[in-house]
Amino acid sequence: MFTPQKYLIKTLGCQANLADSNTMAGILESLGLEEVKIIEDPVNESTALLKTLPEVDLFIINTCSVRQKSEDKAYGVGKIFKKLKDNGIKTPHVVMAGCMVGSATGQRQRFEFEQLKKKTPWVDTYINPTQLFDLPNVLNEKKVLSEWAVKKFDPNGIYNKQVEKKRAFVNISNGCDNFCTFCVVPYARGKEVSRSSEEILKEISHLTMRGITEVTLCGQNVNSWGLTVSEKFKLRAGSNQKLPFAKLLREIHEIPEITKIDFISSNPFDFTNDLIEAIKLPKISNYMHIAVQSGNNEVLKNMNRRHTIEEFTDLIEKIKLAKPGVEIGTDLIVGFPGETDAQFRDTVELVKRIKFNVAFIAMYSPRKGTFADKELKDDVTRDEKKSRHDILTKAWKESLK
Repeated sequence: MFTPQKYLIKTLGCQANLADSNTMAGILESLGLEEVKIIEDPVNESTALLKTLPEVDLFIINTCSVRQKSEDKAYGVGKIFKKLKDNGIKTPHVVMAGCMVGSATGQRQRFEFEQLKKKTPWVDTYINPTQLFDLPNVLNEKKVLSEWAVKKFDPNGIYNKQVEKKRAFVNISNGCDNFCTFCVVPYARGKEVSRSSEEILKEISHLTMRGITEVTLCGQNVNSWGLTVSEKFKLRAGSNQKLPFAKLLREIHEIPEITKIDFISSNPFDFTNDLIEAIKLPKISNYMHIAVQSGNNEVLKNMNRRHTIEEFTDLIEKIKLAKPGVEIGTDLIVGFPGETDAQFRDTVELVKRIKFNVAFIAMYSPRKGTFADKELKDDVTRDEKKSRHDILTKAWKESLK
């Protein structure tokens, strides 16, 4: 009796990574593989993997590289493989995907591929975020898949596997050209490339036939979807320029089966009045995630963020007027190179003033190969970063009372 090969995907990082994992799952299942559900362990995630991996033929770890902690999680999986091999237990073929691989193999290489391979000897195959549809050929070359399976693979017939019954994540673009000085995404995911509206609408239409009623549109910067490089760098918050992304939202809104539309991520500097008008539509989510990163203009300039605090606060006021009851989420970094205590206090005051419903607060960690790593001195001590993180977290929580 034929037994299908089993696969398991572990996803680290953002919704864009989750959408990529869903794409890879769709590809693998089109080739006849079956997903293995992880054997849950309520106490320890590592123990759960330790129990599950011997049952798997193919294991994909889809990595994140935004912070050192994210990379450390990926490296930590290697300890599980060492334990399995030390005990003579069968291990699956391992594919590493995602931003760590993109950072080492993409056109905007952030560090040497050999460095990554040296740190991950337990990995058999590497693919970056632009190579998802090459997965069948790569696995065939590694003798994981037969040539017969690859020949019957049709990339045009692949639909993302969705974990949730009603909600789906849909990537509308990949990559980023903003080059915030602390950020790895332009290196890890490469140039910003938008999918066509025809592709996106076709995918969403197919999803509705499978019972999906809610979609989350994903991209490193959804606001600039469909724009050329020169067009997007001319955008400013508060301008009256028409956005292709706003038009796309309106088109999706017309699909009868869709009841809710989310999108992430948005930046403040290209959130134009046209987009503010579009979010008034009733199906658009009542939650907007807009990363401010700092409450001080000098720090924002050093981060290469193209907005001022004045522009940001004006934008938030307009959004709240346009969509009463809207909830606002944001990302914040403390301890960025050169950040003084007074500049940090500006961020605390901003948090008190805006009262963000959701705030992801991170301590700055240098990311190898970025401008901040190469050109700015990481001069805020670890203890001071921790103190600022605690102060800002407390201020944010108190602002919600």
